[in-house]
Amino acid sequence: METASLDATPPSRAADARWFPVDLHVPDRRFEMATLDVDVLERSTFLDTRLDAALGSVEQVPAARLAALPSPERPPAWLFHTSFCGSTLLARAVHLPAHQVALKEPLVLRRLGDARHAGWSIDGLCGTTVRLLSRPWSEGGGVLVKATHAALNIAPELLDLSPGSRAVLLTSTLDDFLVSNLKKTAETQAKVPALAERALTAGTLHRRLPANALQPPDVLCAVALQWAAQRDLLASLVRGYGERVRVLDFATFADDPEDTVAACARWWRLPAPEMAVRERTREVAHRNAKAMSVEYSARQRAQEARMVEERFGAELARAREWAERFVLPFLDAPLPMNPPQEWT
Repeated sequence: METASLDATPPSRAADARWFPVDLHVPDRRFEMATLDVDVLERSTFLDTRLDAALGSVEQVPAARLAALPSPERPPAWLFHTSFCGSTLLARAVHLPAHQVALKEPLVLRRLGDARHAGWSIDGLCGTTVRLLSRPWSEGGGVLVKATHAALNIAPELLDLSPGSRAVLLTSTLDDFLVSNLKKTAETQAKVPALAERALTAGTLHRRLPANALQPPDVLCAVALQWAAQRDLLASLVRGYGERVRVLDFATFADDPEDTVAACARWWRLPAPEMAVRERTREVAHRNAKAMSVEYSARQRAQEARMVEERFGAELARAREWAERFVLPFLDAPLPMNPPQEWT
């Protein structure tokens, strides 16, 4: 009995956010923990398999040893998204380590999303994961967690297990999503059918769609199906957590990054002074969010979109027509998108 009690006691360093869950083995209910410097959060594009850190030692810790970890006083802020819609840039824009950090797509959330999709039990693991990710990196600091789109299937649990937290649901138009996918590598495009199926099975849209919608004739139509399925998941979050979530369209963010990020930070109740948030936004807004050394502008983005439209105009038109016929009529009401400056 004494041994069991000892095993259930969190290690003393568990209160330190730098002792970070770099991975999670769901079947064995085991976290892999490693000490990270705060600079890793900025340097890494994502905190998944692309983590930019030389891990000196990784400690395997049974989830039961961390289950009693208390929740931090400040709840986390959440950023859920439909992919390819500027979420990495939005997360970077509020990353100010003296006041708050942004955790960009921690691998542990992907593991939980994968496990849910595979039908494995994640009971008890979500709560421990939320508490681990919520730990402040500075005294009184805030934490924004940007989840991978593959974790939309566990978003309700994440919100339920972090009372008082708020979320921004970032998305884009179908046209933006189609164009963005055409700019991706063949490897990324090859994943689309699986991603569409994953989003469909996480929600209820598949029950309303006609048979034709579940058999897209080409990859670009599958992209449209993926977009619709992910939007349906956001709609379910709006229905279930309306007072705690706000929907943001990428076009609004792109048109006015500074005011939009400031509004998001206020909604999330992040502690950094607004002037610091605005300065940080100006610093990152003209950079490639996934390669910060590379300059990138709204003008360049628009030019690339025009080039894609010119080259793939016929394919885009066919995908839009297919979606308008077989998919879009079966979506619920449009997502509510009030201007961020009006969020209360």
